[in-house]
Amino acid sequence: EDEEEEMDDSEAGVDSDEGGGLDEAEEEEVKPRARGAGKPTSLAEALGGEDPLAGLRAGTDLPGGGGVAGGFDWDDFGGAAGASRRDAEEAEAEEQLGRRGRQAKERASWREREAEMREREAHVASGEAATAEDYERLLVGEPSNSRLWVDYMELQLSLAELERAREVGERALRTIELTAEGERYNLWAAMLNLEKRFGDEESLAALFKRAIAQADPMRIYLHVAATHERAGDAELADATYNGALKRFRRDKRVWLAWLEAIFAQRKDPASAKELLQRAVDSLSTSDHVDVISKFGQLEFRHGSAERGRTVFDGVLSSYPKRIDVWSVYLDMELRRGEPGPIRSLFERAVSLKLSSKKAKYFFKRYLQYASDAGDAALVEKVKAMARAWVERATEA
Repeated sequence: EDEEEEMDDSEAGVDSDEGGGLDEAEEEEVKPRARGAGKPTSLAEALGGEDPLAGLRAGTDLPGGGGVAGGFDWDDFGGAAGASRRDAEEAEAEEQLGRRGRQAKERASWREREAEMREREAHVASGEAATAEDYERLLVGEPSNSRLWVDYMELQLSLAELERAREVGERALRTIELTAEGERYNLWAAMLNLEKRFGDEESLAALFKRAIAQADPMRIYLHVAATHERAGDAELADATYNGALKRFRRDKRVWLAWLEAIFAQRKDPASAKELLQRAVDSLSTSDHVDVISKFGQLEFRHGSAERGRTVFDGVLSSYPKRIDVWSVYLDMELRRGEPGPIRSLFERAVSLKLSSKKAKYFFKRYLQYASDAGDAALVEKVKAMARAWVERATEA
């Protein structure tokens, strides 16, 4: 059966943090496309880029390539004209050499400055005798580099200069370009961390109010909630999550972040189950599979593997052809490493009525597992199962 089976377009793909899932080519074949995939955020690498002078030409030619329009040539004017042309060519050659020399000097100067900046940045990154002057020099070249600003703040804190650290943060917000949203978010996050650690409830609340007005409010809410969780302030974290839900009740990211906090930080599966029910009641049906599958992953990682299996089996009983859910379920079992449940799940997966591409995906993973386990008998068994599947598909 070579025809592709249709996925339920109303369902988004389920993500797994494990590394053993679909590769890029297979993911295109077996995994439904997720809607509204979020944009990841990272700090820019310092002092990267190409030589800005590399694209300049060494010289410019005379219009028309040195000749005159209409078929005339400089040689037509005899010796005097030829001498004049030679003089002009020599002058042009000298001018070009001069231009090349200036450009070479400029390129050398640029490379020297770049090398100096890289050396200074490495010096700062190593933490060896970094000074405020080091950061000031670096920031002249990269005023929107949030990592440099945050490191500068940390330097001031290491010197017990709390107010100066705050001043550096405020100065960074005034300096970083408004279009550099990721860089500005990093600064807001660092400043909120600073107030959580060294400030008081009032200073944190004031900064939080500014941040949600000037940055992505969803990210700010989730960052502050996570900051409270790390500090062990569960009540403040819950209050922040509830505040986020007043604005983003139908956004599954808030619910998933809260569920993960309850599992990972508080180790409270019972409270997580209650929250899951609230999430299902609030979210659209199209988000249910994603949220429940994530709950199953959290059970595997932080709760009970048996409860996790129950969650995944329940999802697959309703959506047996959700290949992404099968894949994540396999990731969870492979992570635990128990041979019995792993083989049982693979046997169930390869017995599904699937297209050739999707069947190949599961057989490939099963064969890789058997090979990695060093089980020659299982390798032969999987190969025989795959051959039998191909024969049945050919006869159909």
